[in-house]
Amino acid sequence: MATDSNIKPEFCTYVDRILEQQKGKRVYKFSYEGKDYWLKQPEKLSGIWRLLKPKPKKSFANELQILLDLTQQNAPIPNVVYHGNNFFVMEDAGRSISQWVDDKTCDEEKKLTVLIDASQALIKLHHKGLVHGRPAIRDIIWNEGKVIFLDFESRSKSQNKDWLITRDILFFFDSLCREDTVSDALIKKTVNYYQANCNPRNWKVMMNYLRYFRWLYYILLPFKPVAKKDLIGIYRLFELLPYKEK
Repeated sequence: MATDSNIKPEFCTYVDRILEQQKGKRVYKFSYEGKDYWLKQPEKLSGIWRLLKPKPKKSFANELQILLDLTQQNAPIPNVVYHGNNFFVMEDAGRSISQWVDDKTCDEEKKLTVLIDASQALIKLHHKGLVHGRPAIRDIIWNEGKVIFLDFESRSKSQNKDWLITRDILFFFDSLCREDTVSDALIKKTVNYYQANCNPRNWKVMMNYLRYFRWLYYILLPFKPVAKKDLIGIYRLFELLPYKEK
């Protein structure tokens, strides 16, 4: 087992007790001395999921190793304070962007600040040569200007960096477009910021990909009057991302 150098032995003893009480529970939130933490363990699968996800312990070990490797690269991820073969504990980083944009007390100006900060963080991640794999807004934390990325489990085996970055950008904007609490104007402002500040090559490759698949938009268009959240996200993605290059 390994711990953060600032963690007290009493904390580890407390976590070990929780592990016994919550054995097999995928994710468990707890508080210790006024601070919140998340305990994560391998998925305990049953039924058909044993076939669909045959190696949960291996997936868990991969996720932990990814987090530890990213920590060494100073990536914006939660601090893993205690871990072993079958668990790890992360500090709670705050509210997700999806929670911020769904907050009715959060005005448009505050939402734009949150989205600009998230865009900037994703751009910086790509500048470092790192990719997330699925940076949906539910997996991005914002806390007073600080942005943290969660859930690096969704990793592609592709070695094509252009595609990996394109996938990140599309996941990010698609997740924004799916939210009815995010206005078209807010998305356009976020898109404009991203386009103006990202690597021009990354934007060009992503837009070429969207152009190539624009036929999909026209095929789906007749279903717009009865579309659900997923389809609405696709419509808005094609409609709100500009077709001009920097």
